[in-house]
Amino acid sequence: MKIIHVLFAGIIAINNSGCANFDPTLNGLVKIDTDVAKPSVLLDRSAGPIYTSTAMSSKEEGCTILPNRKSRIDVDTLYGRAMSHFNFKSPEQIAIYRKTVDRTYLLDQGYKHEKQSGAFYHLAQTVPYSVAGGYRAMWLEFKFSKNGSGSDVSAEFCVDPGDPIASSSSTRQKISARIQQMLGV
Repeated sequence: MKIIHVLFAGIIAINNSGCANFDPTLNGLVKIDTDVAKPSVLLDRSAGPIYTSTAMSSKEEGCTILPNRKSRIDVDTLYGRAMSHFNFKSPEQIAIYRKTVDRTYLLDQGYKHEKQSGAFYHLAQTVPYSVAGGYRAMWLEFKFSKNGSGSDVSAEFCVDPGDPIASSSSTRQKISARIQQMLGV
């Protein structure tokens, strides 16, 4: 606990014992700090790891960026397909999950769910995929934007480069083929 003196517009505040301190960068506002550490379980979950491997490698090593394409399918249909085929979660689904199943559920750091119906969608999160009789996690990102009656599409996926099965060229080709099939390109 810290003892503070706070001066606001010429008025001197009383000495208070608390966890607050004056932060000059906040233009006279009081910043409240806590001395309580977060439980390690929350720290691990808040990081939202993209890969299940503990190998020290950069995300870019396991990433594949598919060429930008034009799809004959409209953006709203692509959005619906991405949500169902790859198990993306909307902010509404996450809110319900937090209320009914796990109130401490945290999102991936790079989670994106931007939408402008009929015009543009940007989705990004860790999603499951099936390979070699089991499930693994991959980072998947889509951008769909309206282009006439069809859509412009960009896609990127990342798998664990330390996992020989997930990072094999045949697995990457299967993931790419599944994405392209869903996109109608």
